[in-house]
This record gives sequence, structure tokens and C-alpha cells, in this order.
Amino acid sequence: MKKIAAISAGCAVLISGLFLLFNNLSDQAAQIANRSPVQRPAKVEILQEAPVELPFVDPTEPPADDDFPITKEQFESLSQTDQNEILEEFVADFWEKELGLSETDAEEKYLSLEIFARPYMHTLTEREYLQLSPEDRERADAEFVQNCQEIRSYVLDVVTKAESLIADKDYLNAEAYLVYILEMGRELDANKEAWLPTRFFGISCKSRALKELVKLYTQTGDNSMVQIAQEQLSEIPKEIKEIREAVEQGEANN
Repeated sequence: MKKIAAISAGCAVLISGLFLLFNNLSDQAAQIANRSPVQRPAKVEILQEAPVELPFVDPTEPPADDDFPITKEQFESLSQTDQNEILEEFVADFWEKELGLSETDAEEKYLSLEIFARPYMHTLTEREYLQLSPEDRERADAEFVQNCQEIRSYVLDVVTKAESLIADKDYLNAEAYLVYILEMGRELDANKEAWLPTRFFGISCKSRALKELVKLYTQTGDNSMVQIAQEQLSEIPKEIKEIREAVEQGEANN
């Protein structure tokens, strides 16, 4: 069964809000973050009717009517329409088994969330997230929302502290605080196979830190560092575009 890339509504709303609060990023980023959740297709139940069987018939001991399959004589006594229907079912049943489409094989095998260390935002990849059961995806989403709320609160506190240090002209400590947030964002976005909400959140942290660093270096008159920070900030839309294209390619393949 094809797997359709999807992010839960709760995570999508949170990510969108974080982008607006942290970065004021482009409409493209908001569009990616707000991908509508797509429900997995319901499992297809294949009803397997008994195929036509032509067993050996012992003339001395006729089999019981309740467990005896249709005989050649019975088949030939049917109308052409009924014969065609039985043959179609027989052929369909053969190809279902041949192509691995039997009911047992069609059952989707999910990964268990229990095999991943917590917090899940650090350990789940996008592909692994999509292999979880709907119930486990809800659990992962709930933890992600809680983790992001805590980290967002921490990031905003650090930025406030840095702004206070800048006001006191303690530029070195302010820079250290902002660089720490930048590094934290890079860590969240380091794995290009990571769970997409984690990557989006990491990018938002990087963007907020870089914007604050541009302000700091502008105030200190360090033009070379202003240029470096601005160059790194200019890469953010490119990262968003790269992720968006990867998502669209994955959906096209599915």
C-alpha cells in the first residue's frame, strides 16, 4: 500500500505559528508547514471466494453436499453467465495470490513507537514517522507539540536576555547567547532525513538567531560579521525551497 506523506494538523498549526513568531518567513514556508493532513487509504479487504475445483470423485462414496465443491457436471449445468462469473473469480483469486495482494499480505505492518528513544523529535525520521500506526503518530505529534512549546519559550527567554545584554553593551555575552540558539537550530536541522516538523523548527531557530546577530553586529559596527550573518540568513529560503521540492517529489512518487 502506498504511503502518503503527511504532517498532523496539530504539528502543522504549531510550525506555522512558530514561523510567524520567530521569522516572518516567506509564504512558501507557510505553505509547506500547512500541508493538509492526508489520511492513509483504508486497508483494502479482498474477499476470496473458493476457486473452481475439479476433485477426484469416488463413485462408491459420494461426498456430503455441504463440503463438496462444484463438480464438472455442476459447472456445465450452469448458465453461460454463471460460468463466466465463476471463471472470473477463479482467475482474480489466482492473480491476487500471484501478485501478493492477498488479505494477509495487504495488511500494513507498522513500526512501533516504542523502539525510538525520546524525545521523538530528535530520533524519528520522516520516513519512520510515516510507518507508525495512526495511534502512534498521534502520540508522537502530542510530544512534539509539547517539546516545541518548551523550546520556543526557552528560545524567546534567551533572546530577551541577549537583548538586555546588548542594551547594557555586554556584546560578548549577548553574542554567546545568540550563537547557542543558532547552534541548537543547526542541530535540529542537521539530519536531512529527519522528521519534517523537527527540521522546520530547527530552521526557525536558526533564522531568529541570525536576525538577532545581524542587529548585534550592526550596533557594534562589525560590518564583516554583519555580512556573514546576512549571507547565512539568505540561505534559509533556499533550505525551505529544497525541503518543499523534496516533499513534492515524494508525493509525486506515491
